[in-house]
Amino acid sequence: MQSLLPPGRARSNRLRRLAFAAAAIAALATPQFAAAADRFVPAAPEAGVDIPKATIKFGMRPYADNTFYYIGMKKGWFDDVGVSFEPAPYGLKANDSNVLTLMINGQLDMISEYCPLILPMYKESRLLKCVGFTDNNQAFAILANPNLKLKTLKDYMAEGKTFDEALKLTLAPLAGKTLVGAPEISARPFEEGLATMSGLKWNLQVLDDAKSLVLAKAGREDFVNPEGAPITYTLRQAGWTDLVDIGDLVKYGPGGEGSPLEGLIDIVGVAANGDYVNKNQNTVLRFMSVVWRIFDETKKDPSLFDIQAPYLNSFAGTDLDGKGVATTVNMLDPFSPFQDGKAYYDDPKNLVYYKSVWNAIISDLESHSIIPKGTVTTDDVVWGGDIWRQMVDYKAKSDDLFAKLGALTLTGDKKALFDKAKTLYAEFDFLDSYRLALAASV
Repeated sequence: MQSLLPPGRARSNRLRRLAFAAAAIAALATPQFAAAADRFVPAAPEAGVDIPKATIKFGMRPYADNTFYYIGMKKGWFDDVGVSFEPAPYGLKANDSNVLTLMINGQLDMISEYCPLILPMYKESRLLKCVGFTDNNQAFAILANPNLKLKTLKDYMAEGKTFDEALKLTLAPLAGKTLVGAPEISARPFEEGLATMSGLKWNLQVLDDAKSLVLAKAGREDFVNPEGAPITYTLRQAGWTDLVDIGDLVKYGPGGEGSPLEGLIDIVGVAANGDYVNKNQNTVLRFMSVVWRIFDETKKDPSLFDIQAPYLNSFAGTDLDGKGVATTVNMLDPFSPFQDGKAYYDDPKNLVYYKSVWNAIISDLESHSIIPKGTVTTDDVVWGGDIWRQMVDYKAKSDDLFAKLGALTLTGDKKALFDKAKTLYAEFDFLDSYRLALAASV
């Protein structure tokens, strides 16, 4: 069994990570109050039909769901939209201890990031923004010994049960029994949340993942909630029943403000220096178009993860092949394609709706004095919605122009522009598909 890379955010308690980020900023960063506007300011499309060239000082962190950009770099997809990177050719190999300082100081423009880590720096600066969401961490799961032959939450939902009914039925076999959980307190909210929602009680036995795995393999455990992604993966491969996981809660659970599941949502994305973003708006749109293209292409062709694996291994010290990376992503950190922006940004009833999730995180940090109360609102820091909506608008405008152009007989340069616009559209670069379709229409 090859080792699997933990998804990053699930490795330690959220508050501990955020407190560390605050300490790092206080020690290393030069305070820059209100150095960036608190809202994304859209730019007009460039004139002409050429795609402008731009270079981004970009960094990636050593996780499977933070290094997929490498696929787009090697395939030339960023080149297609005029984007290159510094340091050449693949940007900077960064880590959690230095990325925020590097962006505040202007040494990086953008970084793959678990975006809530930028919140503590609002004590000193308002520069950093979250410009897009890329995936959800779904590592935590209650697993059952396969010999018990139990039904899962998915099974009960498929039978037509309500979420509350399905959750109680799924967890009923745990009542009064022992659930083995890891020592890391990052696992407690998941376990306690399920107990509260189901109204059931069980006995928690805290045990290191490595020891728990030995007991599980020997058939001496019935129910476990591993903290480590490799253990979860190993037990699933061994046939253990995935009774309920965070992915199930996202899919079936109650959303909206006040949902008991808000505190369990971990969304990874792209953080950026706000001053850079508001001077290079269209470059950011083109960058995000490639992110969505990577998600679309890897879904259609998982062998593309073979490209990512060597880079990830050299960076993180793991030993994954492409299938291992694909499994890690699909099982524990499923990508969020372009269409998922609706759930994130436009559906207040959805569990992953950004305001509900971020309001809960901000409130939590305020209650623990990691950030002063009233320092920041969700819309001050999350710019991904405005960026996504601008691309939705360009997509709609492209659709309108395509309908008009499709009714015409185009020749020569105009036909070439229309054909290129359709190619860019299929690659999620709706900004340039609109620009070229507009040029073909006049």
